[in-house]
Amino acid sequence: MSRFEVDTDGSPITLVRYSNGTTNNKLAVKSYSKEDYGQDGTFQQQILTSCVDGISYVGSNFGIKNRFPTDSCKYYMGIHDKSIGKIRVVPASLIQLEPWFQEKEEDSLAFTATTFKEKRDALQTEFGSGRSQRAVNKRLREKLDEDMVASTAETAINSSNVNHKEIAETSASPSTELKTQSEAIPPYNINAKTPDEVYLLKDIVSNEVLTCLIDVSSALTCSTKEDLAMWRKNKTYFSYILDKVEALSEIPQARLLQGQCLMYLQYLMTFYLMKSMELRGKYPLPSEWPGTVRYYLLDKFTLEVKEPGQRFRRCVPSRMKDLVLSHILVLCLKMNEFSLDISHLMTDLKLSAKKLTTHASFLGCSSKKSKPDGYTVTLKVPLTFPVLKDKQSKNKIF
Repeated sequence: MSRFEVDTDGSPITLVRYSNGTTNNKLAVKSYSKEDYGQDGTFQQQILTSCVDGISYVGSNFGIKNRFPTDSCKYYMGIHDKSIGKIRVVPASLIQLEPWFQEKEEDSLAFTATTFKEKRDALQTEFGSGRSQRAVNKRLREKLDEDMVASTAETAINSSNVNHKEIAETSASPSTELKTQSEAIPPYNINAKTPDEVYLLKDIVSNEVLTCLIDVSSALTCSTKEDLAMWRKNKTYFSYILDKVEALSEIPQARLLQGQCLMYLQYLMTFYLMKSMELRGKYPLPSEWPGTVRYYLLDKFTLEVKEPGQRFRRCVPSRMKDLVLSHILVLCLKMNEFSLDISHLMTDLKLSAKKLTTHASFLGCSSKKSKPDGYTVTLKVPLTFPVLKDKQSKNKIF
């Protein structure tokens, strides 16, 4: 049997492996080490860092980041000396470098600063019975965030009290336009002269998302009556989407933009209807959706929860759920020239008329009954918001 001797003089040689990507000899690696005196003698703790293409990589030979523990085995490396034709065997320490993304402070605060009621709801959702889970989900769906209500109305009142001199000064610079402070409605311009200027399309959907939908939206812009009939039968698209497809503009450029907005609206409404349990994974959205759309929705409307030693989890707070609904309503208002019959949305989104009309009022819309079971919401300028009553009225808004 072949035998070899291990050269134990000096510290073990550190071997570095990157978890992904390709490496080259020009990559620089920084090493931070500290001697730890354990039961088995001296152990050198190491942390390695490196930067590749603007991404930081971190690895260590201890703790949860250690991918090659030495508790049950040892690692060695053979060095071939060509001059004498022999192999020198030395102890080795293997460290894997993995991408490191700094956790956003606001995301951490949003998760930790939870009330007792929110923690109880989270426990019910995770471990409660089916009945208690349905009760929590129903209450969260029907309840508008009180902080969003107060913040929206208060911001609107404060913005309306700005004098004409201040308005003249702010209108000189687009960057100083008055915008909402609430996290549940998109940025708006209180000084808008037309309804189209209140909410800008770029604040609802980015140009990158619209560009990636050019090819996908051709199914809508080039559809036939037979296609529409089949889609209605199979419920491929929401009823609101199909009604708008039948009334697309004949002008090519306008038709293209309408098709892009409708396709994005299809994704957005599908995302809104997804349950919180479905969105907990790292990649919860359907793989057939364009990657740009998936990243945009997850980045804008979800929070990533990362805890040491815990698996990855994603959550959608109530304020973000309300923000999704706000984006849906604003986009539909733009598609309907700011006078929207919400009958189809009630069916598609499974929401009551009261929920939709109340939410629309926070966006500055007025509502009226258009038929026995239907309502029409309208966005007009100057922008008006619900009135915030005093504390004696328990801050109720009507």
